[in-house]
Amino acid sequence: MILHANSFSHVFFRCHNRQMFLKNDEMKQFLLLLWAKYCKRYHIKLYDFIILDNHAHFLVQSRSAEDLGNFMRTVNSQLATMINKVFDRDSQAIKERYKSPLITNNCYLIKVMQYIWLNRYKVNKSRPDKDPYCSASWRLDPQAINRITRNDKERELLSSLLSDYENLPINTGSDSKSFVRSLLDSALAKADQLTKAIFESFHTISDEADVKFRGELLSSFLRQGPPISAYCY
Repeated sequence: MILHANSFSHVFFRCHNRQMFLKNDEMKQFLLLLWAKYCKRYHIKLYDFIILDNHAHFLVQSRSAEDLGNFMRTVNSQLATMINKVFDRDSQAIKERYKSPLITNNCYLIKVMQYIWLNRYKVNKSRPDKDPYCSASWRLDPQAINRITRNDKERELLSSLLSDYENLPINTGSDSKSFVRSLLDSALAKADQLTKAIFESFHTISDEADVKFRGELLSSFLRQGPPISAYCY
């Protein structure tokens, strides 16, 4: 689908060959600072994110497809340069094409938020609200940013990274923390239900190929149908 003016999209990209270039906390922090630095320049509003060891997901609103393209090109170019410097290499670091499917309705928007939060949980049961590199923790804990910043300049820059949920076309109620907590609780409950069903359908739990397949299957289920919430309308 073609992005139109001020549309919402679920953006995600991977490191080249799925290499774990983002595993280091300093690299995750560098990516966050790049987002914070260039969101304003390219008229990008960022609402949710999660940074994993070899890829990242984020929910954005962009003024145009051109602005989003310029934003991604600038951020990923500087990220690749840093990766090559840190790992003492000189080759491709980021997979060439990022994905940015258009979010077409409010219910889909809710599902994308939940899917982004659950990306690490479906791998190792790490709770999104305890992960400083997931926006859910920033929404629920004002101190989350302080744990990953080294000085006041970084803290100030990151404090303006997330846009207010009030700008989303959904009814969050009067308390955004309650809104996040409600969506997160329902998403975690659904993820546990899916995980149990998928893992119980296989006997070779220790087989590497089956483990990988189950992970991809769970990812697919969550992407297609995370919990339908009362906020979908």
